[in-house]
Amino acid sequence: MASTSKKASMLPGRSALAGKPATRHANPDASKPGDGKPGDSKPGLVFSEMVHLGKLNLRASKSASTQVKSVVGCAFPTAANRFSSAGERHVVWLGPDEFLIICEADKDAELASTLESALKTQHCAVTNITDALAAFHLKGTAVRQVLAKGCAIDLHPGSFTSGDAAQTLLSHAAVTMLAVAENELIVICRTSFAPYLHDWLLDAALEYGVKFTK
Repeated sequence: MASTSKKASMLPGRSALAGKPATRHANPDASKPGDGKPGDSKPGLVFSEMVHLGKLNLRASKSASTQVKSVVGCAFPTAANRFSSAGERHVVWLGPDEFLIICEADKDAELASTLESALKTQHCAVTNITDALAAFHLKGTAVRQVLAKGCAIDLHPGSFTSGDAAQTLLSHAAVTMLAVAENELIVICRTSFAPYLHDWLLDAALEYGVKFTK
């Protein structure tokens, strides 16, 4: 359900994991990668929910790139399966005329309205899907090994590089992955799948040590 609240006190994208406490499981096997040093208990995966993150779906042709950049701060990605960034904002390629725009908390409604005004001469559609999607921030030396347990795409840093995006399945859940850095990714899923992915990540990362932060 898209966010419709206009009250400043009611932030969009309320937590999909409100009932999930902060959790930490130490690395039970010092030979597994924590930070690569034997005996170090630093988790191989640290993840959290990116609560209140604004999310807009944009359907528009490439000719709208200039207007989008003037409003969002970054233009359309230069190639398929990529994303462009400007600070906390990202424009993610989903298809030839479909993009996911991610923005900072409590800016989704304002950004959607401004985009609609800027693109009024374009054949386009702007839909606020903030509450329909949940986002996870994942980092750590084992982040790609953990995700590879439930994902068929090649997640090697040489294949899925910084700035790449992919729509795929993660243990049967449809997700969009963004490679922020070698050991840092964003995973976006439907809000209803967030508790399932939370539990899956804790289980899949157990051998490397895992921490879920609030």
